[in-house]
Amino acid sequence: MDIRNYYIRAAFIVPMFVLLGLVPVNSQDTLRLNIHEFIDRGLRESTQLRARQQTVEIAGTRIQEARASRILPNASANTAHGLVPGVKGTMGNPPGSLYLDPTLRNDWEDWAVFTRAEITAIQPIYTWGAISNAIKAAESGAKAAEAAFQGEMSQYETSLWELYYAKLLALELSRLVDRANADFRRAERELEKLLEEGDDSIEDKDVYEFNIFRYEFAMMADEVNENLKTVNRVWDLALNNDRQTVFLPEEQFLDVLEIAIEDIGYYEQRALVSRPEMRQISAVVDAAQYGLEVARAQNYPSFFLGLSASVAVTPNRPKQDNPFIQNRTNYSNLVYGFGFRQNLNFGIMRSRLERSRIQYRQASYTKEAVSDALRLDLAERYKNVMVSRSRIDNLGKAYDISNEWLRQEQLDYDLGFGDVKNLVDAVKKNLELEVALKQRTHDFNVNIGRLYRAAGIPFNELPE
Repeated sequence: MDIRNYYIRAAFIVPMFVLLGLVPVNSQDTLRLNIHEFIDRGLRESTQLRARQQTVEIAGTRIQEARASRILPNASANTAHGLVPGVKGTMGNPPGSLYLDPTLRNDWEDWAVFTRAEITAIQPIYTWGAISNAIKAAESGAKAAEAAFQGEMSQYETSLWELYYAKLLALELSRLVDRANADFRRAERELEKLLEEGDDSIEDKDVYEFNIFRYEFAMMADEVNENLKTVNRVWDLALNNDRQTVFLPEEQFLDVLEIAIEDIGYYEQRALVSRPEMRQISAVVDAAQYGLEVARAQNYPSFFLGLSASVAVTPNRPKQDNPFIQNRTNYSNLVYGFGFRQNLNFGIMRSRLERSRIQYRQASYTKEAVSDALRLDLAERYKNVMVSRSRIDNLGKAYDISNEWLRQEQLDYDLGFGDVKNLVDAVKKNLELEVALKQRTHDFNVNIGRLYRAAGIPFNELPE
């Protein structure tokens, strides 16, 4: 093969590979994963998702707190302890009638421990729906938190999907790089041989161009090596790899996903029902509505049962027998009954009610905006898929034609009546189309994943 043939093959594969920013993976002890295994492992190993999951757990505790408010939301127990002096009088009254002795005084020589315990509790009976709506609002908040988490997980799944096919593309292009590298070495040996033989077909500009490319190729090789390290680090981080194993895609080649593309209306219906963002904003609207009902209930009096019990014991201060006379250091008391509670700050209540109305309207408008944004995003993703499909079809046909052209030029050149320039052009175009076809195949598969994400369709419905 002519030196220019080798030169063109090497010169066009490597720059395109570098421009794509993708690198090959060294063959070592490997574990191959299909796309679904790769995504599942990436999700399990994600510390970001584990941290986000805690927000969902926190929202769950708010539900428990709201439900707990149904039973004795206001209940407390208090105790008091201290030292107090006894009492003494001169009239000799019995211990239960000491309050009748006008000479009763503190006895500073008689000390004892004072102990008092008090329990108060209020049980709501009817609150105009304030408690039940507060519970529903907390449940809706938890649903919103769960949907937000699902949205982040879906976005992370899409990133893993793209990373998987980026690796497949890198492996495909690495084979082109290996072939270009081998061609470059053969071309170097062929050039040296022709120069030694004094071949007149080798011009000075060919030698200069080749020597310049030698250093350009070295620079490109360094960049490829650095890209290789970067990609390996990304995979290790995504899979929490201990660097003892090299993970590779299960597939050997990057092929177009065989999948039927439905009408865009199908994806819109799926998106409006299944997208986490829609579930999230719907839950937010529900929470705002329940919050509005809670604010309304604050304007009305609530009906409750109350209980108050207290007991005090001090050995040196006897309990008095008269029910109208109470010794605060030695007594027992129990009070229970029902009552009404009404907040009289109507200005604050009106302000809170109006704020709740505004929040509900805001959530409703946001839901409409999210729905419109999802439709626009879906339309863009759908367009990208259709354009990618068209590009693959046309590039495939163009690549087949370039193969025929290259075979014809090689045959003519081997028979001795071919044109070197035509052969070089055929090699150049064939390599350009081969790289472009691999890139477009990658783009189509990635766009399919993005379309499914935009439609809220789980990735496990996609083929492996």
